[in-house]
Amino acid sequence: MPPKYFVPNLVRNPLRRMKYRFIDRREPMPEVPRAIQIQTVSGCNANCIFCPNKKTELDIPLGKRMDWDLYRSIVDQAVDLGVRRFSPYLMNESMLDSELPERVAYITQRKKSFQFTKINSHGGLLTERMAKGLLDSGLDRLNFSVQGLDPEKYQQIMGLKLDKVLSNIERFHKLKRDGGYKTRVRIVMLDTTEIHDQIPEIRSYWKERGIKININQLENRGNHQNIHADDIAVHELETFDWCDRLFEQIYVLYDGRLLQCCADWEQTSNMGDLSGSSLGDAWLGSAYASFRERFLDGDVTGTICDGCTKDAAGPDDDEYN
Repeated sequence: MPPKYFVPNLVRNPLRRMKYRFIDRREPMPEVPRAIQIQTVSGCNANCIFCPNKKTELDIPLGKRMDWDLYRSIVDQAVDLGVRRFSPYLMNESMLDSELPERVAYITQRKKSFQFTKINSHGGLLTERMAKGLLDSGLDRLNFSVQGLDPEKYQQIMGLKLDKVLSNIERFHKLKRDGGYKTRVRIVMLDTTEIHDQIPEIRSYWKERGIKININQLENRGNHQNIHADDIAVHELETFDWCDRLFEQIYVLYDGRLLQCCADWEQTSNMGDLSGSSLGDAWLGSAYASFRERFLDGDVTGTICDGCTKDAAGPDDDEYN
């Protein structure tokens, strides 16, 4: 169960603070984000059935890059604030950015011992150059999203060729082993009706190759109208009992704008703009404070949280530790 929070500056009464801490077992909201996602390039070449990519009403450009000066500024601020996890991707395919190894290396050169980098990728664009570049960059963790092992099902789910992806991952894993690199590799997938019956076989396949796998739970991406999550859900989707994203993670688009959640593909929330303000000021600013207060009061009508549901059968691995 993820931790539940209260916002200290919204709770003036000391008795209520004590109630939150010792009876409700809530923790004070972190003064800095635990994780940051930075969209270094926009768009994705896949078309997964559970993802709003290529299904949004908003025209999302493909290949818009974050300016290096803005990127360096954001990373430097996050390092100084003590953000733990750095993920240079957000609602995109991370390897569309040909400069991704350089982006990761910049973080590696500056991060402290308790900080780490993690990216997600479908693996279809993992060239030899990209693979070697990421290993040399000091990347700490790389998750490959591989939705099953049946080629036809896989193409139906992700719109990609399975054989190419598996070959890319095998090559990366060999380069990692042969070079003695410490990058941790995992396979991640969503438990859907499309692959649920094959999960034992899938687990065995990756175990034989010495790669760990995380099976995460399906959500409806902020109730996105063009995602029919209920149709592929193994269990009935339930309203989130609690969500910690608003209290733990910060999401930066390629142009510096901040979104409230990684599920906000239509970009309906505006939490600030790091091209004109600091990360720390934005995190504790009025836009976040107002929404957190509403969220804690259970007033999410008309927001990205309204109608957000998830398969509650098991936990996800957000990898903060």
